[in-house]
Amino acid sequence: MAAGLAATAIGYASFARQQQATPAGMCGRFDLTKSSAYAGAAQPIAFPWRRDLPQPAANRQPHAWDSVQKENWEAYMAAFLSEVKAGGLAIADGKAAMKPDAEWWIAPWMDYGDNGREKNLGLTKERNPGKGDLAPGSGTGRQVWAVGFYNREGAAALGQVFADPCNPQVPQTGWSMPEGAASFKLLFTTATAQDAAYLDGSPEVQAFIGNRVSQRTQQTVRLLQMDIAIRDNDSPTGWILGTYIWKGPKTGDGLFDNLVPVGLMWGNDPNAAASPRDAMATLTETRLNPALAGVVWRGHGQTWDERPWPGFQGRLNGPADNMISTCMSCHALAQWPRSKALSILPTGPTYTMATLNNDQTRAALAASYLKNVPGGTLTDPSEATPTASWGGARPLDYSLQLEAAFTRMCNACADGVLSGPTPAMCQVKGAANYVAAANCPTSAPVRRFLEGIRVDKPARQ
Repeated sequence: MAAGLAATAIGYASFARQQQATPAGMCGRFDLTKSSAYAGAAQPIAFPWRRDLPQPAANRQPHAWDSVQKENWEAYMAAFLSEVKAGGLAIADGKAAMKPDAEWWIAPWMDYGDNGREKNLGLTKERNPGKGDLAPGSGTGRQVWAVGFYNREGAAALGQVFADPCNPQVPQTGWSMPEGAASFKLLFTTATAQDAAYLDGSPEVQAFIGNRVSQRTQQTVRLLQMDIAIRDNDSPTGWILGTYIWKGPKTGDGLFDNLVPVGLMWGNDPNAAASPRDAMATLTETRLNPALAGVVWRGHGQTWDERPWPGFQGRLNGPADNMISTCMSCHALAQWPRSKALSILPTGPTYTMATLNNDQTRAALAASYLKNVPGGTLTDPSEATPTASWGGARPLDYSLQLEAAFTRMCNACADGVLSGPTPAMCQVKGAANYVAAANCPTSAPVRRFLEGIRVDKPARQ
């Protein structure tokens, strides 16, 4: 009798899930009430962005940046920004939105776990800035939340991976996004102009945030940074990455007129080094805006011990990022499973500002991280080889959102809130929250679920 009642209860729960409308691009076997972005029964996922991943276009469409050389970096970035403007991006009255038919889409499976999408705008939790990261004297305890978008080519590539949103396919070795694929990410912070003067007048939105899903409250966050990425074969890596910051006080349209380019990069300058530690290396694959010295990194004669450069020895990074890394080295490590040898960015105790005073430590960092990794290949090619305890890694072509999405899906399966067959990617040995069973557990390991003890770190530097 008890077994029969239990079976009935499980069957009813499954039926209830099926009756709940499944938003576009989401898995119908995922319990939407456990989504970090759950907004209520009437409209479970309510944020305004497109999720209907498109089919690939028959022919490559021209883009505004096609006729601009990357070395003309400010014009290249401005050309990209013109396509964002065409999507009608606006931030006003505490909200952000684009035109309903804008050719920009968000990635699926980013809405589970403590770092998962919040319910107002679908922001995900990023790395918290450290002491002195944002400006001289800026403190700790600030948060950064972000939402990223892919254009048609990039979204169509995601659509191939997520053709079955309940069982996405890990791309085959050598897979890459098509040329012309592009993305941008808006990063918002709880920091204010008292932390960093350049945030004066920054557009504000209301986001439902906190360190745990259960602790989230509606708070004001301000636009800090915008990152861009373009799949462009005129690059040793196949990618060109750039960063803007909001720089107040507010002028013009109150958004695009205040987005100031930090720089553009298309490689890590693997052989460029400088001594002493705080010196800027001579780089050929990064361009920086010299007007932001003293704003985003230490200027001449300025006391700013925590941030002598934007990224390692002058390579590109924004204020939200860990400056002993680079935009490119971080994204090059997007793979499944996540690298067993290298973290997403150089971390302590091996790599700290203190240890980097040593020439050999700086050389080791460069050898491990500052490679020009072609898109569709691994930073450490040896990790492609399977072993008894390792399923063999496949590159995700610089898309950390893909890696984060896979991780969250496997977390949902392991926690018992994704029902039915275990996604194939979660059965790859070495995967975050590897699940050996053919089916996801029928109930969550309660202590583990409540305490958030799982691999769910912000997919950022």
